[in-house]
Amino acid sequence: MAVENRYPFNLPAGTAVFHRSARPVRIRGQNSRAAIGWKHLAVFAVCFILLFLGVARLYYYLITCEALKIKNIEINASHPELKELVENFLQSHPPGNILLCNLDYLRANLISLPGVKEARVEKVLPSTLRIEVTPRIPKVYVHRGLYFLVDEEGKVLRSEVDPANSEFPVVEDEDYFNQAYEEKVRTACQLLSELEPEMRKTISRIVFKPNRKMEIELAGDPVRLIIDGQNFREKLLYYLENRDSWARLLGPLEYVDLRIEGRVYVKPLELNAGDTRGEKKEVS
Repeated sequence: MAVENRYPFNLPAGTAVFHRSARPVRIRGQNSRAAIGWKHLAVFAVCFILLFLGVARLYYYLITCEALKIKNIEINASHPELKELVENFLQSHPPGNILLCNLDYLRANLISLPGVKEARVEKVLPSTLRIEVTPRIPKVYVHRGLYFLVDEEGKVLRSEVDPANSEFPVVEDEDYFNQAYEEKVRTACQLLSELEPEMRKTISRIVFKPNRKMEIELAGDPVRLIIDGQNFREKLLYYLENRDSWARLLGPLEYVDLRIEGRVYVKPLELNAGDTRGEKKEVS
């Protein structure tokens, strides 16, 4: 039987001819990795324990290091009283180590202080704490047994027995603020925000009545103004411009109802039982 050999008889010098090795070929299996013995596991466990002990010692050093204890507290507040309030709180609740100081928890405690609206807290390594405090702006007194000075959100800043000669008006509610307390305070503050500072000083009392009715009392004026909160500034100006002429025409007034646009109802003060001027009248 003839066998065909495709290699030429005369090969160039230096040409390598493929020859299969005479040694048997070792077949490598997929599971030829070296097995992990108990010595390897022991070394791994010792290394892990040493690493854990090192991290623990480092953590203990950091939380007890005197260099990382908060020593400087910088407080930025617009009012000295507010700055003193924050300082007194931090003296009774020292923040301790700067790494362990929880800024969210500290901020929540600062906001809970009366007069603090917002607080921004920042760590400055290695031992400084910066605090920026935004104050609550007093707006009105809320009368609920005592007189509570509050801001536009109804948050109490302080309480007084009798705020005599105060620049802030008093807000009352015939329902004693059992419902919609914050909404009523915001409504009163919104009415006052529509007025210029000089006109705002003339408002002494705002009383909430049922059916969204409000009564306004002016300083030095016994007449009660009945409004519903719409176009308050324009209605107040209209009353101030005409109250003297109404008084000359009708005598002393008990109240003026300004709730209906384009109409004004006035009620003269009842001087005696037989006086007919006590009837409610419409004026233009």
